[in-house]
Amino acid sequence: MSSSQGNFSTPIMKAPSRFLEAVLALAIKSGEKVLEIYGSNFQVAQLPDQTTLTDANLVSHHFLTEALQALSGGFPVLSQFSSIPPFDERREWETYWLIGPLDGTLEFTRHIDEFTINIALIHQHKPVLGIVYAPALQTCYFAAEGCGAFKKVGDTEPQQIQVRMQAPTQPFVVGSRLHPNPGIEFYLKQLGEHHFNPMGSALKFCQVAEGEADLYPRIGLTSEWDTAAAQCIVETAGGAITDLQGKPLLYNAKASMVNPFFLAYGDKTKPWTRFAEGITGSPSSAPPPPSPLLKAVVELVMEAGKRVMAIYSTDFRVGTKADGSPYTAADLVSHHYLTEQLETLQGHFPVLSGESFAVPFEERSSWESYWLVDPMNGAEEFIKRNGEFTVNVALIHRNKPVLGVVYAPSQQTCYFSADGCGVFKCVGESPQVEIRPRVHALQKPVIVASDSELNPKLKAYLNNWNDCEVKTIGSSLKLCKIAEGEADFYPCLSASYEWDTAAPHYLVESVGGKVVDLHGDALRYNAKASLLNPYFFVYVDSSRDWKFDAMDLQTLEKLLAA
Repeated sequence: MSSSQGNFSTPIMKAPSRFLEAVLALAIKSGEKVLEIYGSNFQVAQLPDQTTLTDANLVSHHFLTEALQALSGGFPVLSQFSSIPPFDERREWETYWLIGPLDGTLEFTRHIDEFTINIALIHQHKPVLGIVYAPALQTCYFAAEGCGAFKKVGDTEPQQIQVRMQAPTQPFVVGSRLHPNPGIEFYLKQLGEHHFNPMGSALKFCQVAEGEADLYPRIGLTSEWDTAAAQCIVETAGGAITDLQGKPLLYNAKASMVNPFFLAYGDKTKPWTRFAEGITGSPSSAPPPPSPLLKAVVELVMEAGKRVMAIYSTDFRVGTKADGSPYTAADLVSHHYLTEQLETLQGHFPVLSGESFAVPFEERSSWESYWLVDPMNGAEEFIKRNGEFTVNVALIHRNKPVLGVVYAPSQQTCYFSADGCGVFKCVGESPQVEIRPRVHALQKPVIVASDSELNPKLKAYLNNWNDCEVKTIGSSLKLCKIAEGEADFYPCLSASYEWDTAAPHYLVESVGGKVVDLHGDALRYNAKASLLNPYFFVYVDSSRDWKFDAMDLQTLEKLLAA
């Protein structure tokens, strides 16, 4: 089969080149309609979300939506101006069209010719066909899985394109002339000497795809329809589009259609993501609302936190458990409230709490799903009144956490995640924001531990580090600090229980981190009779062997056994 045909992994048709030609024809036809308005005295409006709108946006949207639905396959169409279906509905789509009817509306309204029409076919979260058409420039970039990436100008024959595999010492960078921001300025300062060329719309990606530029860093708000078609073209031409942690962008994989910050580049040997160290924010848009179940759990945990704080403000008494650990009335109040309320939620799963009576392993081993609760994580911190204590709730399914909520009531700070939608943080009445870790650890890594954990064994272990900074912080907040990029490593070389770790474990894994035992295996829950955890390590940067940076396994095991 010739290079212009190839095979799609999508079930669309046997001759993908003809299919691609049909979609190209639609893009060009839509471009003609857009140009008619471009040459007229069109009206400009601004939507409540600050999106600029003209008749051209809507004309292109309606034409492409109807025309694409009529093509072979009958796939659903999602456009920038569609009424976006709920995630529970569209997550079932294996294949669908994703279109940006007019990308670069600000360029359009200012009569700068750098606006495009973007069409992508998404299959299993990845773009497998992409078209970026700039009608005012009569220039079209297109690609499809198995067909290569091409550029066509006017009536000339299409020319195959590819990225520049080796970036020069001073790379060529493209970016928007209309949207400068501090994040970009910070990134470019870290990058060092470079050439910069401002450009509009998806044409920035196309400059990378055809080797005219080496890098397009986007530290600002974009949506999935802005990038999908261009991502197919860049990747097919040999380049990559990744988030700041180096992971490819995925589509229709979460409730929000807002992209993370990303980098588009050709030379894959250059450490582009390292220049983004220190940029830990996310797009300044409202994050997706939590799922109904997660929302309900967050509300319950916050209410438990209020009950804990009511005792915190009193002259409470301190008791001692059978294992020697302290407890207060706050542990019991939180335990009883959460145990009763969680059992009423969707699923009616059993509840296992740090304050529960022991449930025999023969009974709980049959639980496929259950709630795992630590009603007061960091009792020592509560007693010291330093504010570093939390209420933790996790949902465990088949020995793994699948939902996690950690709430620090004295700080009015809540971390939560479920459904693979990222990890969010809410402080007081402020809107929730998505958090991101520090993917590349600092040269002098920040290691976290609580005061009570700084026993002789941990101190001996830390003394073997060449250079590090140790910060003391209590409770599961240690893992949360790693999840939000304020710390790099947490070695737990003291006793802990499954309810201590389950909720923050899920948060760390949801941002790409790891919670593993001395052998590198992820912690598992309700998989053995004892509810004690093994010793474990927490980190995000997998390029470093954190487990044995200070000493080898044999030496570490001897230290722990002493």
